[in-house]
Amino acid sequence: MIVGGGSAGSVLAGRLTAAGAEVLLLEAGGTDRRPDVLVPAGVLNVYKHCNWKYVPEPDPSRGGVQEAWAAGRILGGGGSINATVFVRGNPDDFDGWAKAGAEGWDHDSVLPYFKRMETWAGGADEFRGGGGPIDVGFQTMDHPANHAFLEAATQAGHQRVHDYNGERQHGVGHVQVNQKRGLRSQASRRYLRSVADRSRLKVCTNVFAHRVLFEGTRAVGVEYERKGQLLVARCRREVIVAAGSLSSPRLLQTSGVGPRAELEALGLHVVHDSPGVGANLQEHITVMQRWHATVPTINTIGPVGAVKAVAEYARRGTGALAATVFHVQAMHKTDPGLAAPDVQIAFASFATVRETDADGILKVQPAKEDGFLVAAMYLHPRIRGRVGLRSSDPAARPVIEHSLIGDPDDLAGVLAGMAEGRRIMEQPAMTGMVGARFEPEAQCRTDADWEDFTRATVTYGAHPVGTCRMGLDDDSVVGPDLRVHGVTGLRVVDASVMPTVTTGNTNAPTMMLAEKGADLVLADR
Repeated sequence: MIVGGGSAGSVLAGRLTAAGAEVLLLEAGGTDRRPDVLVPAGVLNVYKHCNWKYVPEPDPSRGGVQEAWAAGRILGGGGSINATVFVRGNPDDFDGWAKAGAEGWDHDSVLPYFKRMETWAGGADEFRGGGGPIDVGFQTMDHPANHAFLEAATQAGHQRVHDYNGERQHGVGHVQVNQKRGLRSQASRRYLRSVADRSRLKVCTNVFAHRVLFEGTRAVGVEYERKGQLLVARCRREVIVAAGSLSSPRLLQTSGVGPRAELEALGLHVVHDSPGVGANLQEHITVMQRWHATVPTINTIGPVGAVKAVAEYARRGTGALAATVFHVQAMHKTDPGLAAPDVQIAFASFATVRETDADGILKVQPAKEDGFLVAAMYLHPRIRGRVGLRSSDPAARPVIEHSLIGDPDDLAGVLAGMAEGRRIMEQPAMTGMVGARFEPEAQCRTDADWEDFTRATVTYGAHPVGTCRMGLDDDSVVGPDLRVHGVTGLRVVDASVMPTVTTGNTNAPTMMLAEKGADLVLADR
């Protein structure tokens, strides 16, 4: 039984049923059979309507801002509402996991699972897969500025890297996406429909899991709600929680697995005292800078341009309707002595404007003027937050506490990434394409100005991890086999088990984690 039909849950269900297991998959969201999921340009709409929009506690590092945290409320989870940017992470990420107690999760051990999950457009080799369910290739919205930014980055000293998911991540190259002929290639679509043995799989959507049921300390099933009715599903083997970094710890806690004092204060029966459940919340830190463009971009595409874009997409599956949020990226070390890049500098050949809607969720819309966008994402934050329960009511939204730029070194890191982005944009290759900066960036002159701008505009990377950390110490929640410590018949398999956030977007490593997790489950059958 799997709770959560997101990227991890879909991979698990596909692999387990293909190997002969019978699986019940419970998903709180609805179907992913929607055109705004399938066509990448529909991301703004699906992100708005298929999103949990978890409102956190006020962020003290940003003057009490309550910017909602995104989580996919749809089959496929975050993989159905994200920008399809495909980044595995850095080998040092996984070697670091293993050194910290996650034995078997070093880079050499996880590389076969990255390869197994993908069909790389460049063909299989030592590092890339050629026969997996997820199609991966380069983004296809071509624009002269993409090539100019790539050249400008090399002029600024960044090494050109053709495949940042191959032998070397550090450097600048075109963004890779999980798409095939302009269609989203996500876990729910590829694993549940192409890999799974559908005769062994039952998928229930629009059902909300209240708690894992225990007999003593053994998990035996799940209580869930469907159309206002409480139901119970019992399992023969085990329960696998794959609800994501914001919901998996909530489900464990409502089930009696979590910090004893907090659970008892809410009147919950404690099955196992696990202080690490909900702790160790990590997020990437992102700031966007914009410039006016002196060449046409899709910001002013107009009716004629829109018709041409639709025709291009229909003929070749390329262009604006297949566009992802960024087109070229530089994985950058702010200190040459670092083992892995600590900043992701991403370029888009269009500009956006941002505002917050009534639910607190960040809304990003195309600007009405031609422009370019450079985002700096700080990849290895030191700050840690937590996810807890608001009440004993399983349906209550979780308490999310996180101070995004509360660590001065994290703030310094993203500021250094922003400065490097500006340095690239000032290189000769961008001459003739780039105009003045947008407001309010144009008013920034001093370091203090840029710090003020950052505090006002910084946002989450939408890559939360770590709240059910994998390890062997007393504060870890699951072991390297992904079994929950202190109980039997229960695992967590999703981004919440990552000890540290990976170097880049987290959807690809989440699917890898589930690929390996499926083998761990099957090895115990």
